[in-house]
Amino acid sequence: MRSLRGLAAALFLVSVAAQAALSPQQEQALQNAAQSFSQGQYQAAAAALPLLANTYMGPWVAYWSLQPRLTTLTNAQFEQFAAEFPHGAAYRLLRRQWLLQLGKRQDWQNFAKVYRNGPAPQGIDLRCYAAMNPLLQVGSPAQLWSAAPAGSKACNQMAASALTQGRIPQALLWHKLAQMMVERDFRQASALAQFLPGAAAAAVQAIGQSGSAWLAANGSTATQVYGEQTGAELVHLALLRLTTSQPADAVAQAQTQPGLTSAQRASVYYAAGWRAARQLQSTEASAWFAKAVRTDPSYIAAPRMLHWMVRAALLQGNWSLVLAAVERLPKDEASASQWQFWKALALQQSGQNSQAQQIWARIASPFDAYGQLASAAIGSSLRLPPPESISAVFSSDPPETVSAANGVDADDLRRAFKLYQLGLYFDALWEWGQALDQRSPAAIRAAARQAAAHQAWLLTINASTHVANDEDWQQGYVLPYRNDILAAASNYGLAPSFVAGVIRQESGFAPGISSSAGAQGIMQVMPATANWVQQHYPQTASADLQEASGNIRIGTAYLAYLRRQFGDSPLLLAAAYNAGPGAVNHWLRKIPVGGSPWAGAIFAANIPYQQTRDYVLAVLSNAIVYRAILGEGAVSPLHYWKLS
Repeated sequence: MRSLRGLAAALFLVSVAAQAALSPQQEQALQNAAQSFSQGQYQAAAAALPLLANTYMGPWVAYWSLQPRLTTLTNAQFEQFAAEFPHGAAYRLLRRQWLLQLGKRQDWQNFAKVYRNGPAPQGIDLRCYAAMNPLLQVGSPAQLWSAAPAGSKACNQMAASALTQGRIPQALLWHKLAQMMVERDFRQASALAQFLPGAAAAAVQAIGQSGSAWLAANGSTATQVYGEQTGAELVHLALLRLTTSQPADAVAQAQTQPGLTSAQRASVYYAAGWRAARQLQSTEASAWFAKAVRTDPSYIAAPRMLHWMVRAALLQGNWSLVLAAVERLPKDEASASQWQFWKALALQQSGQNSQAQQIWARIASPFDAYGQLASAAIGSSLRLPPPESISAVFSSDPPETVSAANGVDADDLRRAFKLYQLGLYFDALWEWGQALDQRSPAAIRAAARQAAAHQAWLLTINASTHVANDEDWQQGYVLPYRNDILAAASNYGLAPSFVAGVIRQESGFAPGISSSAGAQGIMQVMPATANWVQQHYPQTASADLQEASGNIRIGTAYLAYLRRQFGDSPLLLAAAYNAGPGAVNHWLRKIPVGGSPWAGAIFAANIPYQQTRDYVLAVLSNAIVYRAILGEGAVSPLHYWKLS
């Protein structure tokens, strides 16, 4: 590899060079490098680096020349990069990725060197590597492992090392093995079981193969054979293993197996309820969740189980169970608008209307899906607060220069906008996020105005996530391609606000974006879907999927096709656009919502795909805001949550 230091010998001129516009030759080299990087190749970036090293895009070109070959990179190559570009977003991103790579290699000497030469990383995997590194041993292995997901390879490696050294108590090992059984990570459970005493390791391996077979052979005698405590732990693991395939059998056996604590029995009931709820078996799920609460009221299940406890209880109208679930959530989660909304509904249905009204009034908001529903619950009209208008720059041509935005570095902004222009949206968002981190609301608003001026709509929208309770909400609800949206929506009889809401969630109005699955453009249409639409909707035959207006025409035509199946339900249209009509029809058959005013919201809460649940919430809340912006007429938020 060429020396990055040699390529940037005139580093003292970088501050001057960074302010200069790129020459046509440099622009072409940059585009070639970006395109090559987007295809997982580094050669074009390496070739362009001598020409671009001392420009404001130098750090990213150097990053593109290294990142695709991360698995074969040497620490000397990373240090050359760090010496030339010791600051900025590209450096921070590559340092994070390189530390992960060094951790996977268990190259502890270089990991410690890179780790010490910068701020301590926050990711759980990196923190576990740092704790495992004998040259660092930063952090408590027990605390880290307790907080880590069951499937974290880095943290499980750390735990294995710490268990060998006696730095993790056996009680935590049993707890993590239980998590792995619930998550069906039987191989990892078997690997870590080697740190259990006596013959318990072989028992865990057998349990991973078949919990029911192990229970049939060993359940009644486990406490005599393995000892009271170890035997009970093994039976507990076997029952949790059984919940993954036969939850009803697991519940039945948990009631009769000897030696189990009330907490162990309750955890089996929670696991069975969680499994049943996710399979849309709300009757069984509610019964098992209620049994868990009765068995051990002090036992606190994992938040993800409590989330499904709320959902199953809503379908059954079991309001006391809804309240029990929300009360058991960690405080920071319980305060989120969705759980507060359902808590208020449960209180209202339980006759505590005054308390319900107080909660709904507190969370009511025009910008949050559950805040919008809370507004409907208290009969409050949704009114957008007066914005600080940035619409004057929405249609302006991108300026050739970028100035600092109230403390945000001009070159940071320039890099973010150039990355966006090149279609490297992840890199653009990373640079943007680093530039706005810990900036004042005024600085973020000023940066958002510049993003709008550069038509970097995804960055403009993202700026809102960096300011809590920002009154300048309009930066988050830009509406480019307005005429295209209005025309396409009119052609197919759809509300323009709904189409805009879909686009905002799908792409943030970034026309060149594509997903890992191959979805294309502003409405994220799969090429096969586009071909089908163009065959069945002749008016879209000439539409170009890769061009914003054509993509809008194709995507809107597909929404019109979905409406023929699901009627004028924005909720079902959004769900079908994300998950496909087959999935939505299946959910409609499986989710018994009843006829309450909240039936649609309860249906949406029970969608088994998290991505689709989140998508529906975002699209509907977006559409309600855009309805007000476009002046389509006031309607209750419940209009968007109807099922027919």
